[in-house]
Amino acid sequence: MATCTETRAPQPTTLGLVTEGSPRQPAGSRVEFLADETWKLQERMPPRMSLNLIYILLILLVLNVEIVVPTADQYAKRLGASESFSGAVIALTPVFQGIIGVPINYSMLSRNVSMKSIIIIMVASSILGNVLYALAGLMHSKIIILVSRMIIGICQCQLAGPIYIARAVGVKKRTKVMFLYSTMAAVAFFGAPLIAALLEMFVKDLRIQDLVLDSDTIPGWFMAVLYFIYMLLIVFFFEDAEDVETTASPSGETDTNDANEESQESLCQPGFLICLLSSFISPMTTTMCTVFFVKLAEQAWDLSVSATSLWLAAAMVVVAAMSYLSGVVTPYIEDRKGLLLSSLLACISATLTYHIGHDWSTASIIIFVLGFLLMQSCSGVVKNYGYALVPKIVAPQLKDAAGTVNMVVLQLGRGTGAQLGAMMNTTSFAVSQVGSYFLLAVLLYIFRAQLKQHAKLCEYKAIDPVEASGENKRNPG
Repeated sequence: MATCTETRAPQPTTLGLVTEGSPRQPAGSRVEFLADETWKLQERMPPRMSLNLIYILLILLVLNVEIVVPTADQYAKRLGASESFSGAVIALTPVFQGIIGVPINYSMLSRNVSMKSIIIIMVASSILGNVLYALAGLMHSKIIILVSRMIIGICQCQLAGPIYIARAVGVKKRTKVMFLYSTMAAVAFFGAPLIAALLEMFVKDLRIQDLVLDSDTIPGWFMAVLYFIYMLLIVFFFEDAEDVETTASPSGETDTNDANEESQESLCQPGFLICLLSSFISPMTTTMCTVFFVKLAEQAWDLSVSATSLWLAAAMVVVAAMSYLSGVVTPYIEDRKGLLLSSLLACISATLTYHIGHDWSTASIIIFVLGFLLMQSCSGVVKNYGYALVPKIVAPQLKDAAGTVNMVVLQLGRGTGAQLGAMMNTTSFAVSQVGSYFLLAVLLYIFRAQLKQHAKLCEYKAIDPVEASGENKRNPG
């Protein structure tokens, strides 16, 4: 007896894409299906271990820059260098990351090199840079110190975090994840001086003061070990993310016009440029504060390296806590309003750091430290909102390019702040902080209409599965 079989076309399995030959669904059920898939796209999260490794990467990168701050001046004097040399030692890492490292990382990503491979290559090179930094004392060479910091800067891979989050985290979760990501930087700012103080006490208690290992070189050895452990974790546990927003359209059809749209879109928009300004000012003032605080504590307050490091660590604990708590209110404040508010608060807080004269009383030190804490906290919030806004206000196909430019500007801001912090006095320091955030707040108010979410990303929110079923819309968070 003959039998008749029916061959059906394969069903779509990703993000509601409808392929040619798929059976036509009723209009109502198709809209609900697309709405549900679109909601999943907006709410998606990467594997927890991979995201945690991205968080740890930022901690290591900031730690690698900041851990040498308490000992940079001492190391420079030991090699017969000037005060400006110690600022250059700190500044070279973010500057070379911005002008060389970030473009190299972006070029590798654009050539479809996996993010996992990029991180492994960069971390391995960072190990080399830190070993060279530690050996510079043995060689008694200022050039080796500068070369080592250049290598560390080029291989920092700061671009990995923002691009991974932009690709792997849905638009509804992105602001919260970006705030947590930026909080890791605050944790590193706290950890760097604390670890520097502990390492200083370790080598002095054990009376280890030879040419290979002492209080100046131990940060290099310490970071090389941390990077080696991290590289092993990346090899065994990290998973790459796929950027699904640029491969599928919310209407359920494959987007065949990305190339034409990308040629029509431009990053030279007022809103994006304002975000770049915030990405420059925030790390510039943060690094300037840290370097200037160390200089002030050691030269004006007569504190030792370990005591200065502990004071700075205690201050950054407060900053890290306030940065974390600021993430709690992000679902209730629009990004552009939060950016404007935090800029104004940073400007007001900076006025407390103004000091007249050379004598420091207990009251004047307390007022300065209070202004330092408040300004550092507000500066972190400014950076968080800037991070979160960049991938939202540009077209989805320009997210990687926007993230790259943003990271270059951020690194240049850090490098500028490190150099300026080593050269400023109390008056010029306070004026620069107040003026920077006042300018940013004015520009944010003038161009606030340009900081809206990009129209194409809004299309992803056009269909809500709860609305499709006739219920009230969810809070987008």
